Amino acid sequence: MKHFRLIWLALAAVLSAGGAQAEVQKFIRSCDGKLCPYYRIVLTPPDGWIIDEAATKKNDVQIIVPKGKTFGNAPALIYVQVFYHRDKRQTLAKFAEVSNDRWRARVKDAKISPLPAIERANGKPGFLRFAFENPGKAQQAFEVGAFGIDSDKDGNEFVLDVVMTGLNKSALDNAEKDYIAFLKAH
Repeated sequence: MKHFRLIWLALAAVLSAGGAQAEVQKFIRSCDGKLCPYYRIVLTPPDGWIIDEAATKKNDVQIIVPKGKTFGNAPALIYVQVFYHRDKRQTLAKFAEVSNDRWRARVKDAKISPLPAIERANGKPGFLRFAFENPGKAQQAFEVGAFGIDSDKDGNEFVLDVVMTGLNKSALDNAEKDYIAFLKAH
């Protein structure tokens, strides 16, 4: 009975520690002579993918590439940007609309089409997804973007922008299964 109680206490400690872990991590860096916050999610790459640490550091976004590839030679990659959700009254759909409008203002020939939302295994609201066709941006001619909500250990809310980009449409089609698995898991 004593062993059962010790196992139960150990299991309870592990479960409570896991539930308290933040999905969003906060960092501070020096930029232009001041301190600037930035954010990352705790992530697990899809099977067969890795985090490109050098590209992540250089670009200030988390970049995931197929094993054996890098940011510079991957046919498709996934990157994750995390934004503090300042205005809690702004819905995720409105955040996505504003973001997509900004993109259209920068890329005049962009075509953005809604895609079915992706439900998440963690019970958080699903990711809103969009297909991007950007004929005027050769390196970003085709992309799929997804917006989701996450939080840190203090309950602060953040918006995740998870983008799959590739050399061409077929590269995205080949990576889509892994991208969707990544969204479902996060």
